[in-house]
Amino acid sequence: MQKVLLLLAVVGIAGVNVLGQTKKHFTVQDRDSCSFVNFYLKAASGTCEIRTRKGNTPINILGNHKEEYITSEFGQLHRGETLNAWLNLKDNGKEGFGTKVSKILGRKKMDDDNYWNIYFTDYKPYRLDLAYGVGKAYIDLSDIAVENLKVTSGNAHVKVGYLSKMKNKMEMDTFMVSVDLGDIEIERLNLARAKNILAEVGIGSLVLDFEESPLTSSAIWARVGAGSLEINLPADDLPIIIRLKGTSYRKFKVPPGYSEIRKRVFVSESYEADAENLLEFNIDVSMGSVLFAK
Repeated sequence: MQKVLLLLAVVGIAGVNVLGQTKKHFTVQDRDSCSFVNFYLKAASGTCEIRTRKGNTPINILGNHKEEYITSEFGQLHRGETLNAWLNLKDNGKEGFGTKVSKILGRKKMDDDNYWNIYFTDYKPYRLDLAYGVGKAYIDLSDIAVENLKVTSGNAHVKVGYLSKMKNKMEMDTFMVSVDLGDIEIERLNLARAKNILAEVGIGSLVLDFEESPLTSSAIWARVGAGSLEINLPADDLPIIIRLKGTSYRKFKVPPGYSEIRKRVFVSESYEADAENLLEFNIDVSMGSVLFAK
């Protein structure tokens, strides 16, 4: 039987709203479940929050914005057993220079004029591609099944975490994160269960936080330009190997007790090559800094 997905888009305009905002509501109703959901978000600016919500709605989006400045485009395409859906929050280019500068400088503040809540279900697997320009974003992945995740920050403040301390419902294949001028914080990365973690830092900053011992082994590949990379490790000793490449070695710091087994290769006291929860770091640093901390 062919699997059918009903796209229900409800667009509500807030009457004589003093702020001149348009309210939007987009949902995809699942009548006969698909195997995977691919979701792409491109937000030029604003505040976006992502959470899980129990129910049979794979994607549920509630938002408000000023159409004079932001255009919202939502769509979906069902191919075989996969649902492809996207939300594009496009800048119309009508904001003044001063407003744009204030958004860049105040990227950690909420933008009530351009605010979006995105909900995913807790029973369907996802592949997510989330790109943020300017503004603030919070992504709570607790109890969501994510196979692949890509997060990009141009000049935005982005926080990704597992607020309820509930692990990813499936083993994640690849977690990609890219920072240009902005900053990204990944909280409780150990709960992502990611086999591969790929990180790229331009001028901004990236924080990878392993609050507790990881559930699986991970290979972390990081390239740091002129920005900073901070890796927070739990107090307990973990099997870790760090391979360093590049030119900015004076701005590189490992925790006390690590041994340099060969040039620019460091291991923790409990390092074992075949450990089930081994963290393998491969770091290429240019002008920036890399700090491992407990």
